Amino acid sequence: SSAKCGACGPGYATPLDAMKGPREEIVYLPCIYRNTGIQKPDYLATVDVDPKSPHYCQVIHRLPMPNLKDELHHSGWNACSSCFGDTTKSRNRLILPCLISSRIYVVDVGTDPRAPRIHKVRLDDLKYLFFLWC
Repeated sequence: SSAKCGACGPGYATPLDAMKGPREEIVYLPCIYRNTGIQKPDYLATVDVDPKSPHYCQVIHRLPMPNLKDELHHSGWNACSSCFGDTTKSRNRLILPCLISSRIYVVDVGTDPRAPRIHKVRLDDLKYLFFLWC
């Protein structure tokens, strides 16, 4: 519940506060090959979005998933991004569920944000996905 979330992780008190915060320097994009005829694993692209960077708007890293035909769907953080107040929490893991395979990839983006790596792979465990966000 939102009442419980008042001090459970990083982020901002309101969406307006988030808009006033610092600009993102990198973003993570799930990239899929479904229906392309290309037989490669999906990957997570790390894109430099810092306008002052010489690599602005470029993919600076690709993290291929270890399996074919996953269809990465969307991503979410391991800590609620709308929460604030607890400095012991951080958004250091990106959660990537898959539509076709039902795998859930947990990606370490905290150790090296510009070159993420797979931390864990879960199979067919949607309850695990729920607990990652709670």
